[in-house]
Amino acid sequence: MIIHEPEIKLANDLVTVASRIEIGGSTPKVPDELVFEYPAKFASWIGQRTDPFLTSLLLVAMQYGQDIAVRGTVSSRLLLGLAEYQRAFHRWFPWRFSPVAIRVHREAESDPVSGGARVCAFSGGVDSFYSLWSHLPANDPNPHSRISHLLFVHGFDVPLANGTTYETARDAFRPMAERVGVELIAARTNAQEFVPPRNWGVFHGAPLVGSAQALGGAVRRFYVPASHTYSDLIPWGSDPRVDHLLSTESLEIVHDGASATRIDKTTAIAPWPETRGLLRVCSPQPNGRLVNCCRCEKCLRTMLALDMLGELDVQPTFPLPIDRRAVRACRYRNASDFCFAYEMIAYAREHRRWDVVLDTATAVAKSRLTLFAHGAKSRAIRLWHKVRARWR
Repeated sequence: MIIHEPEIKLANDLVTVASRIEIGGSTPKVPDELVFEYPAKFASWIGQRTDPFLTSLLLVAMQYGQDIAVRGTVSSRLLLGLAEYQRAFHRWFPWRFSPVAIRVHREAESDPVSGGARVCAFSGGVDSFYSLWSHLPANDPNPHSRISHLLFVHGFDVPLANGTTYETARDAFRPMAERVGVELIAARTNAQEFVPPRNWGVFHGAPLVGSAQALGGAVRRFYVPASHTYSDLIPWGSDPRVDHLLSTESLEIVHDGASATRIDKTTAIAPWPETRGLLRVCSPQPNGRLVNCCRCEKCLRTMLALDMLGELDVQPTFPLPIDRRAVRACRYRNASDFCFAYEMIAYAREHRRWDVVLDTATAVAKSRLTLFAHGAKSRAIRLWHKVRARWR
């Protein structure tokens, strides 16, 4: 893989920083360049370094087993961190990621800080609302750790093809940000188009950090809202064990909120008026309204938590009632899904909500049976092929 030196373009009230990418071998079709786009008012923030492109594409190169040649300048600290980052992901997923060599044209041992912005990744979900809430002046006594900007990236949880949903959410989030004294940065990237389908959960952390690195030395700290707690860590694209390894000399990456469970976070933000009409946990079909589907697993677990807290009726982004049959029909497909389900069961038991315990436990049991059946079928198929190969 060759990552070319970035080019910065200013047009149509937007500033774009892009790098041409060459991927050899028999890899799937991917774009010719990786692009990060921001409003033109942030043009002075954009850096010339290749850090965001190397960070965003490292796991892609490891997936295909391709060494990386970087024709640009890369942070020395980042290079050291990426070496350990590779070892971590290879240890977690040895069947998927192989360590690769990184050759850079120039290393930079220092990076003058031109600003002190403290930016938080934001999607409108429970995790990002909690990080925003916890770093506002009323809740964070340290002025140096308070959030000054929110980064809402089109192309992450909202696909690039779904422009209406992104624009609706962006236009709703912006006045909320102004009311609490921060500024929303609306960004766009095609990073997800480089990733194999259905693997975004493992890959997403690095491009998310890359979208902050592209803003150059103007950003002093970047908060990545945690998905899981310290006690329930699983290998994931964003993880407190590895996120800090993507820091540079001027940009500190902070994995934020891992000391609080999803229920803890919901309890904290549900009474906060700024979440009402804005809490978004899924991406429904474009309809010009900021609403959740109320039937997917993410929606249902959030609705159950809000209902047990007595806050569901004041959250208009969940317009439908809880369907208990839909809760029982949920299918958990990975360790992350089961983690949230067990957390829900524990909280419901504590508060004697036996309906939630029964419905969620039913979904867990059926999901375990489904996974066992699929696993048994896969093992049987592999064994059959081995037997046939031996007797030929």
